[in-house]
Amino acid sequence: MKTFLKAATLAVAMISVPAVNAAEVQKVGVVFPSKIMKESPQRERIIKKLEAEFKARYEALQSLEKEITKLEKSLKRDAELMNNDEVTAMQRKVEVKLSEYKLNRKAFEEDNRRRQGEEQQKALVVVRDVIDAVAKEQGYDIILNGEQIVFAKPAYDISDVVIEEISKK
Repeated sequence: MKTFLKAATLAVAMISVPAVNAAEVQKVGVVFPSKIMKESPQRERIIKKLEAEFKARYEALQSLEKEITKLEKSLKRDAELMNNDEVTAMQRKVEVKLSEYKLNRKAFEEDNRRRQGEEQQKALVVVRDVIDAVAKEQGYDIILNGEQIVFAKPAYDISDVVIEEISKK
């Protein structure tokens, strides 16, 4: 039993010595994904793409909002000159338009939020691929997320290199 214990202890000691030495020679890098996403030219492309995609719907919402405002002003201004049936009809028209506006605005916001998420996921895939490429090209053993660690020397930060590579695409 003592021989087995000595052999196991010796085996563990022999295995841990190379692991300690290997940790000393590993090349480590740090990236800050939020900085990359913020400074990446992809961000501008995504914003322009989504603005173009939702432009017609946004303009339709603005037009509907102006129409509601115009109806409300007209109702306020002309209510005294109208009979009760006309006032009621105008109020219903305003309420219908307001309901339509709220429904369309909610759908617009949900669709916009969903599309932003989709585009951000696509951008993150590109960022991840570029980080992998930079790591392989420059011989990094480990790339850490800088937002998840407590401290790293600025010399380990390769975020600018990643942004530069993304810009080339």
